[in-house]
Amino acid sequence: MNQFSASEAALEGFRLIRSRPGTMLAWAGVYFLGIMVIGALMAVALGPRFAEAMQGSDYTAEKADAVAAMLAESWPAFLLVLLVVMTLMSVIIAGIYRLVMRPEEPGLAHLRLGRDEFRLTAVNLALFSIGFVCLFAGIIALTMVRETSSLVSLGLLVVVIGLTAWLGARLSMVTPMTFATRRIAFGPAWRLTRGRMWPLLGMMLLAAIFYVMIWLVISLAGLVVVALAGGSQALEEGHVNAGAVIAGVATLVMQFLLYVLQVVMIYAPFAVAYQQLTGQPVTHR
Repeated sequence: MNQFSASEAALEGFRLIRSRPGTMLAWAGVYFLGIMVIGALMAVALGPRFAEAMQGSDYTAEKADAVAAMLAESWPAFLLVLLVVMTLMSVIIAGIYRLVMRPEEPGLAHLRLGRDEFRLTAVNLALFSIGFVCLFAGIIALTMVRETSSLVSLGLLVVVIGLTAWLGARLSMVTPMTFATRRIAFGPAWRLTRGRMWPLLGMMLLAAIFYVMIWLVISLAGLVVVALAGGSQALEEGHVNAGAVIAGVATLVMQFLLYVLQVVMIYAPFAVAYQQLTGQPVTHR
């Protein structure tokens, strides 16, 4: 059985961010354009109600809830938005895997839209469905705990959480193997992770902790920029000056960059883990 180092794999996201900062910014730009496309699709699919819900310059939790309710009422719009979101996510994930596994392959900042991305979109849709079922089961178990406070309901919640973690570890190699082998690989990935659940869970936990560290650093930097621009109150009151414009742009860039860094920190370790588990040479770039 090939050697697998959870800590080494979990650090791959840091390595990519440190060595490819320009690529991370380019991906943030692609993500921004993708969000604009998704917003336009939602405006067309949901009509005037979407425009009314999005009135105002700030994006609040109430607006998010309103848009979610509209999508829930319109299944065609929901499926369209879900497909585009998964495609956008798969493009970035494929870029990560390409940077780790096939750095010589051409692409715009290692991003492409082709068969690799479409296969990953199909895989991510399937994984989303599995995750949705697990989430739904968790909500039911949590509701039972709150309403009954019985040991049976508490045990059910623990079982659901444990089963979700187990499935997450066992299915963690599906996306990198699908990309590497150029075929959807649920079965082979399931066999590859047999007996590796705990190291893979440890890798995923470390990657999440590392992302939180980056999130804290970037968020702190954002607070400093806003403070130098006159504080959040000045921005909310619409005081237009050079500092406010810089702070607004910097805040927007950091929001999109944070999403990209989150995806990099979570999925880059999967690529290295796949290489280690299959005995392929790992080249840190």
